Amino acid sequence: LNMATNSSLMKNYNFRIRENCLSGPPSLTSNCSWVEYIVFKLGGNFSYEPEDLLDNEGVCPLSPGTQQILREKVFHDLDPRDIVDYHCHLMGNGVTGSQCQIHGNYESLWHPIQVSKAIMFSYATQTIQRKNGDMEYLSRFIRLIKHFVPAGIINPSMTGFIHGRYNMLPFDAFYDPITGEQDMNLSSLYVPNEYSIQLATEFPELFNPVGSVNPHRHDALDILEQLSQHGVNIVLWLPNSMGMDPSDEKLIPFYNKIKELNMVMLIHGGNDQALNAGFHDNSLGNPLLLRRALDCGVKIITAHCATDGYAADIDNDNRSVPCFELWLRLMKEEKYRGLLFGDLSQLNAVHRVPYLKKILEDPDLHDRLLYGSDYPAPGMSLLSQTSRLKRFGLITSEEKVCLDELFKYNPLLFDVASKRLVRGSGGEKFPVHAFKKHPLVLPAK
Repeated sequence: LNMATNSSLMKNYNFRIRENCLSGPPSLTSNCSWVEYIVFKLGGNFSYEPEDLLDNEGVCPLSPGTQQILREKVFHDLDPRDIVDYHCHLMGNGVTGSQCQIHGNYESLWHPIQVSKAIMFSYATQTIQRKNGDMEYLSRFIRLIKHFVPAGIINPSMTGFIHGRYNMLPFDAFYDPITGEQDMNLSSLYVPNEYSIQLATEFPELFNPVGSVNPHRHDALDILEQLSQHGVNIVLWLPNSMGMDPSDEKLIPFYNKIKELNMVMLIHGGNDQALNAGFHDNSLGNPLLLRRALDCGVKIITAHCATDGYAADIDNDNRSVPCFELWLRLMKEEKYRGLLFGDLSQLNAVHRVPYLKKILEDPDLHDRLLYGSDYPAPGMSLLSQTSRLKRFGLITSEEKVCLDELFKYNPLLFDVASKRLVRGSGGEKFPVHAFKKHPLVLPAK
């Protein structure tokens, strides 16, 4: 990383992550209620810890069939050390000093839907004790990465575990578009840029830093400059909850600065139902609103390939159209080739599988796809239903057994394997380069 040594961005951020990380899994009570048991089954339902992929003698307990599929179909042409995950979320409640914040509705019994979401995510991430919320979340994620896959499965001469690199997404707060003032009451989540940068500084072998800058803040352009000095070249937006309209012409100076700094934007496409405790307007996830930035020459990775919800077709009388169709229209416009991309995050979730099949069977899109897991979402067993992949003919019965076994140990490995195994009706598959550093998005340094 090209890390700045005198940037004001990190001057007042004194949180040290490594010394606060937990060494092992949190303690889960065995005397849980039937409600807690159901939530556990929906939110996590892991049978083992990621470390259990190798026993004390260095032997992998996975079935021979699963090991064969990993060796011959998942990693036969992909070194796990080359994997880049472009879409991983940082979260926390700030209790241990990270300065993260979550909206109070996620802990209020007056808002049972938000509370239910928070509880399921806590089981999916093994974030059980609120007093250690930041570090339980992060420590679990680090353990999943460090114990991603036994090296001996791919190369019998190797020992231990091997893994790729992960882009850790901060999340800027809501800012009033008129006054430019931060409003935490309308912010579903806040994760400071400093947290992602500090994480990449302390764990450079695991993480890449990412930025998130609400363009309505007074210092938005200055923050972009400082992020660039710290080696950040991707900036995250979730317009649905951050409150920006990507088509607003007032954002042109922001887009020009992004292009000047050779940054890339990762922008949520389509509807979002996860972060809706504060401000929430799904109309801002309309893919057609991205034209303003694209016309400024900004490179955009569309999260999830906009595969959720409907939006107004502002090109044709505002009729309601699936967001994916609107995104696909942009992808087919020649002038946006080399500017507009999509990530694979959560395409294997139950409600997105029909779109997963369409993307698989359209090879014209494949050179503009990047891998993303959307962690912690892959850890939610409610979303990760392999039976639906099989029902759509995307995997075989043997591959379903393999994926179900992998999920019990490591949802990150499960996610990569599932997206490597799926096949279209004509045998189409996602290209191996989609799982690596994408040369069109991030120029080699």
